[in-house]
Amino acid sequence: MSEFKINYEHTAGPQLIGFDYQFYYFMYLILDLNQGEKIGFEVLDDIHIELANGSIELLQTKHTIQKNPKGEIVNLTERDSDLWKTINNWILFFKDSTDKDEYLNKTVFKLVTNKSINNNTFFENIIKLQRKEIKINVFSDYIKHLHVNTDSVDIKTQIESLKKLDNKTKSKFINQIQIISEPENIINLVKKRIRKLIVKEERVDDVYNSLVSNMQLDKFLTIIDRKKFEISFEDYSRRYGNCFDYAYEKTVLPKRELNLIFPKDLKSQTFIKQLIDIGETFESDSDEILRYTTAMLKTFNSLNDWKENGEILSTQIIAFDEDAIFIWNRIFKDRYRDYKVKINSGEILHDEILIKQIAIQCMSEVRKEKLKLKNDELNEELSNGQFYILSNEPRIGWHIDWEKKYKK
Repeated sequence: MSEFKINYEHTAGPQLIGFDYQFYYFMYLILDLNQGEKIGFEVLDDIHIELANGSIELLQTKHTIQKNPKGEIVNLTERDSDLWKTINNWILFFKDSTDKDEYLNKTVFKLVTNKSINNNTFFENIIKLQRKEIKINVFSDYIKHLHVNTDSVDIKTQIESLKKLDNKTKSKFINQIQIISEPENIINLVKKRIRKLIVKEERVDDVYNSLVSNMQLDKFLTIIDRKKFEISFEDYSRRYGNCFDYAYEKTVLPKRELNLIFPKDLKSQTFIKQLIDIGETFESDSDEILRYTTAMLKTFNSLNDWKENGEILSTQIIAFDEDAIFIWNRIFKDRYRDYKVKINSGEILHDEILIKQIAIQCMSEVRKEKLKLKNDELNEELSNGQFYILSNEPRIGWHIDWEKKYKK
């Protein structure tokens, strides 16, 4: 099977992860946005932030999956292609600007990477220059030396773009550069920032999932429409404030996708037998039986998940059952009232056809009910699922004689 082995380095996987890293870092930054600020995705750079004072931060994100023999993420070296592509891009931005002095005065350049920056001589010299521990001529000599001793033609050309800047411009440019190493998993960083905002650890994943899905969708729809994906602090509050409802509204129960384990014989379930008995469904209608079972299992799993994660209490589940039974009982009695009166008066005898008609009417009316749990209105599928659970136990039924038929 070796001939079918895929060379992972030549697949799109690492590149796609780089795009994802950029988006998650965008999320990470937007969670810390301040009033009067605006953040953009793939507008002025990979990411940019317009600050309230008129300054701009340009961010390039570089992610790697490469590891050294110790299993650690590789270092960002002084001749790293990611480093010099970024530096070269920023110099091109600067050269294209109308007022170059103003551009350098108001622009901060940030390289964000998951690579380690330990023992990076280029970065160390940037810090020394910014702290005035060395002068610009010493830094320029270092760049010349680096240029001469670099073999890669592409990197050599990129280093030369910095080397050619006059010392005054070079000094201003270097003083605006920041290299940020974020070796920790970016998703963990995003969740930590959410946790800091909402405090409740148990709600972090719910808020995170809501933010990711909504921001991803907005980004896609905006860019595909050839518009700029930029979000101000005010936009962020307005467009994504509801994503935090999971943390702050006690009435909202998180909706999660949970694995469903179906019984081997769907038709042997008591609630399905009840539905077949009244003619609401048929043994041959496997699709419909599967749909009803899916609704029941979704409700069953959700109730257990909410209980296990502390969203609801056992007493609230008991009250939820009682409320559903109360609704069923009201509808059941209303539907069978006239039939019972006629039976008791002797006006009619037992009529199985009429019973099944009434049972289906009862079932249909119950299905229209939207149940509430912790004042959170459940959707129709989960509400129906709750009635299926109760008729499976069975604590409710549809045929007038359901207790004799199914209750043991």
